[in-house]
Amino acid sequence: MAHDELNMGKIDNSTYKEIKKDKKLQKDTRYGKGKYGHSKHYRNNRLMMTLAILVVIILDVAFSVILFHTRKTVFVIVGCIMAIPFARNLIDFIMSLRAKPLGKEEYEKTCELAKESGRKLLYDVSITEEDGVIYIPCLLVYNNNIICYTPHISGVKDRDRVKKYVSGVNYDEHNYRIFVTEKYSTFEKEVKKIGDASNETLDIDQEIIYRLLSMGF
Repeated sequence: MAHDELNMGKIDNSTYKEIKKDKKLQKDTRYGKGKYGHSKHYRNNRLMMTLAILVVIILDVAFSVILFHTRKTVFVIVGCIMAIPFARNLIDFIMSLRAKPLGKEEYEKTCELAKESGRKLLYDVSITEEDGVIYIPCLLVYNNNIICYTPHISGVKDRDRVKKYVSGVNYDEHNYRIFVTEKYSTFEKEVKKIGDASNETLDIDQEIIYRLLSMGF
């Protein structure tokens, strides 16, 4: 794909790999990035992984102490190494606790909006940066627009922060308009007023989506 080759020169290799992985997740999994229920599914997975690794570490150290009556064995080294994935999964779990997905009624309204407008909406989108993480329950990427619905974010400064994070998807001459609202009626209005996109623009939209999903958990 032409856009993939273009982006390889603009983003580092790790981010490019994340974009490729997100393409696969969107196609193959029920709770992949951009799908409703992703944040809850991700949080549960991270919790199970954290607990499983913790149990392995405890058993590893206990085995060393019980069998050799000391912690100075190779088994404890294994436990120390396991502490790295334990910490990573624990941090991911804590970060995912901030996610506030749409309620069932709100989700059903957005489904009707997507059906009526013919636009594909994304759900449970997160973006992580060095200074924090933001969470967008629902958004639309279409025809040079990114329309974000954030019912839990009402302050002007907080909305500006969302815009700042989302603007990271822009590259080269592609400067998408970013609009953030906490009101569903405004979100619905913004979605419906966007005109139809050309096939070329749809390709760029898809690349923006992949870039956006690669920026969070």
